[in-house]
Amino acid sequence: MIVSGFEGTSLNARTEELILQQGVGGLILFERNFRNPDQLFQLINDLQSLNADNPEIPPLFISVDQEGGRVARLGAPFTQFPPMSCLGQANSNDLTYRFGLGMGKELRAIGINMDYAPVLDVHSNPANPIIGKRSLDTDPEKVARLGVELIRGFYEAGVIPVGKHFPGHGDTSQDSHLTLPRVERTRESLEKTELIPFAQAIQQGLEVIMSAHVVYPAWDSEQPATFSPTIMSELLRNTLQFDGILISDDLEMKAIDQKLESIPVLGTQAGIDLFLICHDLEKVTALQDAMIQDIEAERIPHATIEQSLARIFKVKQRLNILEDFNSDFENILKENQSLAQEMQAFVKE
Repeated sequence: MIVSGFEGTSLNARTEELILQQGVGGLILFERNFRNPDQLFQLINDLQSLNADNPEIPPLFISVDQEGGRVARLGAPFTQFPPMSCLGQANSNDLTYRFGLGMGKELRAIGINMDYAPVLDVHSNPANPIIGKRSLDTDPEKVARLGVELIRGFYEAGVIPVGKHFPGHGDTSQDSHLTLPRVERTRESLEKTELIPFAQAIQQGLEVIMSAHVVYPAWDSEQPATFSPTIMSELLRNTLQFDGILISDDLEMKAIDQKLESIPVLGTQAGIDLFLICHDLEKVTALQDAMIQDIEAERIPHATIEQSLARIFKVKQRLNILEDFNSDFENILKENQSLAQEMQAFVKE
């Protein structure tokens, strides 16, 4: 139930401990883990091979934040796609699908099986410091339609897409990396804008959603969405009928000011299945220790854990491990360079 960052461009003793002793369910890649595609493929293969002989342990989620535009953890020679906003400008279902498929193929060729994309936030606040051009558009119906095409492309490529940031980060005027934003809008307004892309994506089979570290007083005046049972359980699970994996945004962000020891109870009560910590491995261990203590003390019911594990294992059933570097990688890059140029024509300054 933990996705962790890690150090290094090759397998080391600490990362091996994360996987074999601590049993993390996934890892997230950053620039610090990447030198070139061959190196990254070898690293991912080494990570996955640690548990390969144990049929009871499913493959790791090997994930990355690769959206295009300014959010791209993998540099050249990986294709440097323009931001997703150009897809809204193009307003083409076909181009959007080909973008999801192309980016997905590139990631899958080296063993990445999960991408924190697409952004399903509606760009409803021009002063938003964190979403902006990362959003497909200002029109919720267009974001929904194009978001579904992106998701379809990722799945076709064999990569699990993660829709974010539920219930919608598009109207914030603050950056949740730095502080806890609040969206002071009515419930009716939020439902007509923010929820539409997520509702459509769920109906079309989206299996993983990332939470927003944002307070929405219309639903819950106290807790950010990540820790709100009203938003995550009642709204997402019950109203929108989402039964997939709910992953937190990075729990090291400044928006989360709760003590680390309180996070397992708050998160599981809200409905979080995967807890994401991107950098500090001491925090990964502290979170895991706190969760174990909470389970043993029955502050977290066993049934809650079993339910999360069932969701995780269901998605992981489709994962397989690549044994050989995809020989089509260079061709994929060439195709994607042409695709990026086609998209660039719709980039609005």
